[in-house]
Formats: sequence, C-alpha cells, structure tokens
Amino acid sequence: MQIQLLTEELINKIAAGEVIERPASVVKELLENSIDAGASFIDIEIKGYGKELIKVSDNGSGMSREDAKLAIVRHATSKISSVNDLFSIATLGFRGEALASIAAVSRTIITTRTKDSVEGFSIEVEGGKLVSEKTAGCPEGTTVEVHNLFFNTPARMKFLKPDAIELKSIADIVTRYALIYTHIAFRLAHNGHSLLSTAASTDMINNITSVYGKDTAKQMLSINFKNTVAQVSGYVSKPSTLKNERNYQSFYVNGRYVKDEVITQALYDAYHTLLFVNKHPVAVLSINLNPSFVDVNVHPTKDRIKFSNPIKVYESVFEAIRETLRNNSLVTDYSVREENVPMSRFGSAPSYPAHAPAYSSSQNILQTNAFQQNALQNSELQKAAVIQSIPLFQSKEVQNTIANELVNPHEKVTLSKLPAMRILGQIAKTYFLAEADDGFLLIDQHVVQERALYEKFMEQFSSSNVAKQQLVTPLVLEMSPADNAVVIGKMAELSSLGFEVEQFGNNSFLLRTVPAVFGRVQAKDLFYEVLEEISESRKDSISALTESIITRMACRASIKGGDECSVPEIIALLKELDKCKSPWTCPHGRPIIIKFSKDEIEKMFRRKG
Repeated sequence: MQIQLLTEELINKIAAGEVIERPASVVKELLENSIDAGASFIDIEIKGYGKELIKVSDNGSGMSREDAKLAIVRHATSKISSVNDLFSIATLGFRGEALASIAAVSRTIITTRTKDSVEGFSIEVEGGKLVSEKTAGCPEGTTVEVHNLFFNTPARMKFLKPDAIELKSIADIVTRYALIYTHIAFRLAHNGHSLLSTAASTDMINNITSVYGKDTAKQMLSINFKNTVAQVSGYVSKPSTLKNERNYQSFYVNGRYVKDEVITQALYDAYHTLLFVNKHPVAVLSINLNPSFVDVNVHPTKDRIKFSNPIKVYESVFEAIRETLRNNSLVTDYSVREENVPMSRFGSAPSYPAHAPAYSSSQNILQTNAFQQNALQNSELQKAAVIQSIPLFQSKEVQNTIANELVNPHEKVTLSKLPAMRILGQIAKTYFLAEADDGFLLIDQHVVQERALYEKFMEQFSSSNVAKQQLVTPLVLEMSPADNAVVIGKMAELSSLGFEVEQFGNNSFLLRTVPAVFGRVQAKDLFYEVLEEISESRKDSISALTESIITRMACRASIKGGDECSVPEIIALLKELDKCKSPWTCPHGRPIIIKFSKDEIEKMFRRKG
C-alpha cells in the first residue's frame, strides 16, 4: 500500500481517541483547566449522561479572544514553552490538545471573559471546524459547553458503558477534585438533579464529610508530614472504618489526581496487620514534591505518573501514614457502623474451645474472687495469692509482671498508648470489661495476648535472633512421607523460627527446641501447626510465609475464650499489649478494644436523641 499523509481532521480524531475516552474524560480535562485558571467556584451541568451535554462553568481568570481561538488548535497551550518545561510540570492541564480533542468529536461552545475586559467572547466549533465567533455578555471566567459528544465518531459510542456507569464515572472524577481542592466550591447536577455540592472550606475534613458522610469523617485521622523529599498531608481512616472496595482512596501528586502503585503499596504496608482481610482503608492523600521529580507525561489521560525516585516517595508516604497511626488512639468506637467492623478473617466470630464450664443463670456475669475483695487488707497475702493463681497458659512476661507488682484492683491503670481504665472483670470468660473516662471498654482477651506475642516474636525473627527454649526431653515426631519431605527440605527455615529438629529414623524426627515466646504451648501441637501452614501453601520460601506462620503461632499460644483471668492477670496482659507498636487490632485486623461512650450509652437508654 502507498504511504499517505493523514488529514488534519483524521489526526484530530485520533488525538481525541487517546485523550477523550468517555464523558468523564471531558469533565476531567475541563475541571483541570478551571482549577488552573484559579476558579473558586466550578459548576458542572450534565444532560443525557454526558452524551447530550457537558457544561462546565467557572469564575477563573478567563481567556482573551486570541487565546480562546488558539485553545482549540492542537498543540497550543499556555502551560509549557520549552522542552525543559515538559519535565517540570506544575499545572494540571498542559498537553495542549485537550480542548482541540474535545472540539474534534463534539459541538463545543466556549464563552469567556477576563477580569480586564468589558465584554466577553464566544466561539463555536463543530467536529473540529470553526463555526462562529462573536462578542458576548458574560461574567468573568469561562464556560465550556460540549454538545452531542462523539456525534461524528459513532464507533466510540459503541465502547461506552451503560449510562449509569458513565454517570458514576463523571461523579467520581468531580468527587476526587472536590476532596482535595477545599478552597473551591463544586456543584454537579444531572438532568437538573443535584449530585454533589460542596462549599469552599479551609479544612479537607469538611469536604470528606460532604462526600462520604459524617460517620466516616469522624473516623478519619489527619496527616501532616514533611521530610526532605516530600510533604504528605490529608486523612486516613482508623482500622475500624474499612470498606469493601478501594474506591474510597484518592491520591494526588502536586494537586493532580493519580492512580499510582507506589503510593498504594505504601498505604497498605503502613497499615500492615491493622487491616482485616479483603478490607480497604479510606484515604485522601496529597503528596507534594519538586515537579522535576515527577514525569506526568507518560499517559494521554494524565492519571498515570512516574517518579524519578519511587523508593524515596514510598518511604515518605509509608512513614507519614505509619506515624499517624502510631500517634493516635485506634480504639474502635461502638458507634462505628457494623459493616465497617470486621468479625474475623472468615466472616464470623471465631470459636475458641472453652476450658471451663458455662455460666448458669444464677452466676454473676462479672467475675470476682476472694483475692479481689480482700486485696487491700494484706499485701503479702495478696502477692502470694496472685502467684499461686497464675495459670499455665500465661507467658513468662505476664507471670513476672503479676508476681513483681502489687496491683490494687480498685485503682485506675494508666497506660501509654491504650486509654486509662479501671478493670471491672471478665464477661463470659471471653472479654475484659473496664471503665474508661467517658464510658466503658470491652476487650477481647484472646487477641490481647495474640497481638503481644505476634509483635514480640516478629521482632525476634526480623532481627534473626529468635529465642529458643530447649526441651528437657526431645519429642519424637512421626511424619507421613509427604510431610517428611517438607521437613527435610525446610530444616534451616524451621530453625530460624525456633524449631530445631533432626532425623530419627525413616519418617521420624526429634524436636529439640521451640520458640521461647510460645514455650508454654504444647510443643508438638505448635510444630504441627507450622508444618501444616508450610505444607498447604504454594509459596516456595518460608520468608514469604512468615506473616501467616507467626500469626498462626501467636493465635495458637494465646489464651482462649473460657480461660479465667483475675484482675492482676488482666492488667499484666494489658501492659504487655500497651508495649506493642500497634495495640489496636489482632494480626488479622480484628479490633481488640471497643469503646462504648457515655453518649452512646445514653442513646441506648433513650436518655438522648
């Protein structure tokens, strides 16, 4: 075939296909232009799901007659003037062909006036061709009307999704920019019905409230972080407020809404075990850094970017979020809606074996004992009673805390991360009950110790310094041929987890040590738990399995529902939890503490509306 030069009309349509994929693409381009123009109010009117009309009006700086006419010419822009500018983009709209691309596949009318002009100017373009130009009476700013989108490219219409999805995409992009540009008032309407309305504000949380509602906004934590690489600001949700999808996450780099894997990975890694399986945090994150460190010219739609040093950006975002989570109380409020509070990684509350008989109706649901009633009478008797009452399942750290401290069960316990509380006792041998300054706390006794053991062992493992407990008499382990192969192939990795084993016959092994942190658990049971985790996984290395294995070990070694705990034991366990970096959730992401505020209690009893 003979090579031919493409016509200008065809070139424009090809460019439009790259930039203008759907009605939401038009809205995005026009929104970004309005923001760059310094608007404090942006009004978006949609008809026919964006195919009939997209009208974006702003009160920004406007354009002169000459600029308005140049704006519809491909590769004409006010945002860049040299090659160097391409690698230091500080505005949102810069590519030059956005308005030209829109005009090439629609009937577009641009009406605009600058502050210094007495009258405005209007230009009409159809299919990329100038139809008319005239003076016009209009307020300062710019209004762009896009009629009959894709009227001359019917093939594009076939690729559009159902109307409801297209409208959702429009609302989504407006929402993203409404969240970050708090100084701008946004209004979005479809066929005369208001979909979004935000007022200009000085605080992003007001816009989060407008978009996501006050219940979600109440559970957001403010981020304000700065280092030599980047400034990170915005909000992230407490682990108690999670969503079933990632659509509640918005990332911005130098004011531009982007989808970026580096930022996403930093977000999830920062939450780590605070996240429940298949649940996602709410996040509105603004990352500002030197424009020369970002390449925004890697995709026609500009929602994908490239960092010159992604590792530094990752570290900045990670540290900003991790610091915020560590510096805030993450106690779950009872008022958080039920769908946001995960029960277990399998969708329901776990069932733990009971080691004591169930309560009869005549028993008091709050556990007390003679020690608690007479603790203040004789401190020496008290200490002896506590030591004798330590159950076998308690770790050495908890035993030492109980034995070495005389605890007054009537006094408030002051902790560093957890709220101050006065321990009242147990409920159903499964939960600790405590009084706080403003209400009361329910605490899951199993996950209190699970989190403490998990972090203690994870720290040892990460530093390659797992403390091992020598068994007085080595245990003989009988293996199937399949498990025998697994153990032989993973002896070094098992040793790194605290298990020293050696062959003892064809399908038998001797277990000589176990991790000291979990030393009070049945050694065989613990080893078989780890072996099962390794055998069932498709991953080749134990390092890739570490998280899952250590979580399972901590769960196995922790106290269960049905185990009785005295007040001194409860306090000792809570002090161990308080030493943790993340004392708010179990390693699976379930809440450890749920707070019932005084206001919430009064609402339950209808003392308050």
